[in-house]
Amino acid sequence: MFTLFKYLTWLCMPYSIVIVGLALATAWLLWRRAFRPALCVLLLDVVLVVSGLPAVSAAAGYALERKFPPTPLEAIPNADAIVVLGGGVSSATEAVPYPELFWSADRAIMAVRLFRAGKAPLIVPTGSGAIRAEKPLLESLGVPSASILCENEAVDTATNATKTFALLKQRGCKKVLVVTSAWHMPRAMMLFKGAPGMEFIPVGCDYEGTLMVTNAKERSLPFWMMLPNPESAGRLAYYAKEWLGILFYSFRKPPLEAEADEASGDKA
Repeated sequence: MFTLFKYLTWLCMPYSIVIVGLALATAWLLWRRAFRPALCVLLLDVVLVVSGLPAVSAAAGYALERKFPPTPLEAIPNADAIVVLGGGVSSATEAVPYPELFWSADRAIMAVRLFRAGKAPLIVPTGSGAIRAEKPLLESLGVPSASILCENEAVDTATNATKTFALLKQRGCKKVLVVTSAWHMPRAMMLFKGAPGMEFIPVGCDYEGTLMVTNAKERSLPFWMMLPNPESAGRLAYYAKEWLGILFYSFRKPPLEAEADEASGDKA
C-alpha cells in the first residue's frame, strides 16, 4: 500500500502529468500519422524526463563536488576570516521574524562550525541579503555580533569576490576560508583566484550529489525514488548554471586577477 501511494503521488504532480500528457500526445499524433509533430512532442518529453531523473542530477552535482571533497575540521587550517557566500537563508521580516533555511543553508551552518572550532575569529557573509538573512541566523547560532562583518552589496559570485576582497584587505587579512556549496565551489574559486597578497582556501558543504551517489552505491533504491521529479530538474538547472559559468571564465580573466593585472600595469 505504501509503494502504491508513492506512485499515485508521483502521478498527481503537475510535472508528472505533463510528462504523461506529452507521451499520450505523441501516441495520438503517431496514430494520426503526424510523424514530424509526434517527433517534436516526443523530444520535449524526453528532455523533461531526462532532466528530472535523480540519477542525472546526482551525476551532474557529483562531477562538480568531487573536485572539492569533504574535509574534516582538524584538516582545515586556521585563517584570518571565514567568507560565506550567500544562499539558502531567507531575510528576517516583520511577518517572519526568524530566517528560514532552504537548500544551500548548509553554508551558514558550516561557517558556525568553523568559528566554534577556532578556525578564524571573523565571519564575513557576503551577498545582498547578508544583513537581514545570514547575520541574524549566525547570531541565533551563538556567533557574537562583533565577530560578523557583512558585505551587503554583492549580487553575484563575481561581486562576492571583489567586494569581500576589498573588506578583507582593509582588515589586513592574509588567509581566508571560503565556504560555499561544493557544487558551487569550482566556479567560486575561479573568481577568488588571483587576489594579490591573499590566500583563499575552499571549504565545501552541501554535498547533495555526493550523498545521492554514495547512497545509490551502498543500497538499492526503490524504483519510485528513481522516477523523474521537479526537485531533481531544479537541481540540474543549478548545476548547469555552474558549468556555464566555469566555461565562461575559462575564456575570461577572473575579476580579482584582472584587477591585479590592471593595478600592476598602472604602476608600470
